[in-house]
Amino acid sequence: MKGAAAHAIAAALFSTMLAPAAFAQNAADPCRMAAPFARNDEIARALERRTEALRDAQASSPARAKLYIDRAACLERLGQPEAAAADLNAALALDPGAAEAYRDRARLRARFGELEAALQDLGEALRLEPASVIAREGKAEVEARLGRHREAVADFDEVLRLQPENVVARHGRGASLTVLGETARAISDLDEALRLDPRYTPALLARGEAYARAGQQARAIEDYAAYLASNPDDAYAHFRRGVSLSRLQRAADAVVEFGEAIRLDPRLVSAYVERARSLARLARTEEAIRDLADAVKLAPRFALAHNELAWLLATSADARLRDGKRALEHARAAAELANWSNAGYLDTYAAALAEAGDFAEAVKWEERALELPGFGAAARDEAAARLRLYKERMPFRGN
Repeated sequence: MKGAAAHAIAAALFSTMLAPAAFAQNAADPCRMAAPFARNDEIARALERRTEALRDAQASSPARAKLYIDRAACLERLGQPEAAAADLNAALALDPGAAEAYRDRARLRARFGELEAALQDLGEALRLEPASVIAREGKAEVEARLGRHREAVADFDEVLRLQPENVVARHGRGASLTVLGETARAISDLDEALRLDPRYTPALLARGEAYARAGQQARAIEDYAAYLASNPDDAYAHFRRGVSLSRLQRAADAVVEFGEAIRLDPRLVSAYVERARSLARLARTEEAIRDLADAVKLAPRFALAHNELAWLLATSADARLRDGKRALEHARAAAELANWSNAGYLDTYAAALAEAGDFAEAVKWEERALELPGFGAAARDEAAARLRLYKERMPFRGN
C-alpha cells in the first residue's frame, strides 16, 4: 500500500497545557486552587459573593475589574466559559492594564480555538508584565499549536531560564523539538522532565513520539506502554503505539492497536487509514477498503484517505474488489485537494485511469507524476514500470 510516508506530529502532545488548571493557583481562593482540591459548592458560593460585590456601585474601576477577573475564574471552573469571557472583557474595559485578565482571556480563547487572538492577548500580558512565566509559557504553547515551533522553543527557553525545574515547559519544549526533528535534544528534555517528576506521564507519551521520530520504534513502544499503564483510555497513545508496531512490520499487532484507538475515539481518522495499511499488508484488502471508506466519510477533505482508497480500488489483485469508476472518483478528489501537485496522488490517478480503460490519459498523468519531485529512487522506478504497462494498454495489479 502506498501514500505519504508519515503524518505530522499530533497537536495532542500539547494537550496538558493551557488548560483550566493553568490558573495562577491560590490555595485561599476556591476558584483558583489546584483542581483536585476545588469543590463545586465552594466555587458556587465564591461566585455568589463576587456577584454581590459587583452590585456595589461604589467600587473603583480597578477594584471592579479585579472582581470581574475573579468571578470569571469561578465561571470557568463551573463550566461557563462564555460568561467568563464576558467578565474578562468587562474587566479590560475598566482596567486596560490588567495583565491577569489578558492571560485568563487568552486561555479561554485558546479553548475556543481562537489561537491568533489568544496569542495577541498573551503578547499584551507580556508587554505589561515581561517577567510573567505563566504568560510566556502560555504563549509558547499557543505558538506550538499554531505550528510555530521555532518561536515556541525560544519562549520555552525563556521559561526554563527563569524556572529550570518547570516540568511542563520541559515537556513543551521537547514536543516542539520533536516536530522540528531535533530528537536528541527532545529526548534529553523529556528525560529531565521525568527525572524531575516521574509521575508526569505526558512526558512518557511525548518521549515515545520523539523516539519514534528518531526511528527507535522499540523504545517508543516501551514509553507508550508505560504511559498507557496509567492512561489506558487515551486513543491517541494507542494510535501512536500502532504506528510504531507497523513500522516494525508487526502488522497484526498494529491492527489490534488501531482498533482500540478507534473504539475509544471513533472519529480518529488517521487510525482508520493506518489500520487499512496494516490490513492491506495482511492481504485483508476488503477490510482495508471499508476502513478507508469510513475515513473519507469522516473527513471528506482528507486527501491521503482518498488516495489510499483509490489505490486499492484500482490495483487490487482481487477482481471482486476493483472498481475503476469509484477509484477515479477518489483519485481525482485526492489530486484536486493537493492542487494536482503531489506526484504520488497523480500516480494513483494514472492507475485509476488505466483500470477504467483510459490508457492514453493514464500515460499522460503518469508522465506528469514522474516530472514532479516527491518520488524516492525505488518509487520512481516502480512508477516508470507502471508507465511502460500503460503504454502497452495494460493496467497495474498490486499484490
